[in-house]
Amino acid sequence: MDVALPGQIVTYDFRDPQTCEPETEIPRPLRVLQWNIERGYKLDAVLEILQELDADILCLQEIDIGNERSGNTNHAQIIAQRLKLNAGVVIEFQELRSPCRAPSDQGGGIHGNAVFSKFDMEFRAVHAHQPFDWPRRGMQVLEPRLGRRVTLAATIRVPRRPPILAYSAHFECFTGIVGRTHQVCDLLHDSTHASIPHQLVFGDFNTFAHSLARFSTKHSHGWHRFRTLGMSEPEWWMENILSWSTTDGPLNLRINTTMPEHLRFSKETMMRAVNPGWWDPFDPVRDVTISNHAGWMTAKADWAFVRQFRVVRHWMANRDFSASDHRCLVLEVEHALESIVSEHIEANKRVARELCRKRTSRLWSWCSLAAAAVLSCVAFKIAKYNTVSRIPFMPA
Repeated sequence: MDVALPGQIVTYDFRDPQTCEPETEIPRPLRVLQWNIERGYKLDAVLEILQELDADILCLQEIDIGNERSGNTNHAQIIAQRLKLNAGVVIEFQELRSPCRAPSDQGGGIHGNAVFSKFDMEFRAVHAHQPFDWPRRGMQVLEPRLGRRVTLAATIRVPRRPPILAYSAHFECFTGIVGRTHQVCDLLHDSTHASIPHQLVFGDFNTFAHSLARFSTKHSHGWHRFRTLGMSEPEWWMENILSWSTTDGPLNLRINTTMPEHLRFSKETMMRAVNPGWWDPFDPVRDVTISNHAGWMTAKADWAFVRQFRVVRHWMANRDFSASDHRCLVLEVEHALESIVSEHIEANKRVARELCRKRTSRLWSWCSLAAAAVLSCVAFKIAKYNTVSRIPFMPA
């Protein structure tokens, strides 16, 4: 069993040397996927889906190694060995064994994010902003652990094609929009300054701070909890971060719109909150990827951003949540020229405008219904008064 500390990277390579020819060109689009496998509780079901999909690049989160809750097994090694893949796992946490944990949460091992592929890879860790202090506060949420949130970045050498930079990220769930905004800005900054333009920015970003979840101080806190009433967190991301590109200016002015001075993001965050060309083909509202806790957390929590790729087709696997509490995002992509970046930026802006238009329409509908209800009450009171006033006075 591998023993690694948080922040370190563990690698495996179970590719078949006979089928792993470095100069063999792939005569089809690359199949890539994003999936949070929920600690591998149902690893056999996960493996069955992954084998059927036969993806070239897989970004997976919540990889367990040596934890009691998942059978004390090495899930990264099992997946790589069963699918005959190259793999890298960045360790986020050392899961402490503790009596405060439920049996389904019991630790004893390590936990992290992974990238698997059929190709040669080099890895590095991206240490993002930490909105939750796990070593100090983990016991408060009954998950004592050591470590921090870390994103794995993999440089993938695809035969006879330009290299690919793939990210596998898992953002914090015990925070709100503000905390995750800082995390995505760190990733945007790393992506913008990377030398490889063809990128896959995949991960479970936990964008669910809306609906009833906004009332949970455990999962959603900060001043955006109620300032975003009427919109979901994915909608807020689309309208305030993803639709602001380098052509709009070096500082993202939109994220501080309507915010009082003492609550605004810093200038550094505004500089980092600029989209270099990320685009997700899935709908930010309709394409729900997680729905649990009695519906409290129903949202598009998982994202599959591409940069300088053409998406041939895309779909979701594990739609019934039978293998994990997250759906799996699957894309078939082709390398594209730099000109496609401007197309994707314009697509983001178009989606943001449409979301804003729909929200305004809903607001007017609610106002109309409220006005109709008030007028109905007034009309009822007037009718009741007129009826009473017509009753003749009967002297005793």
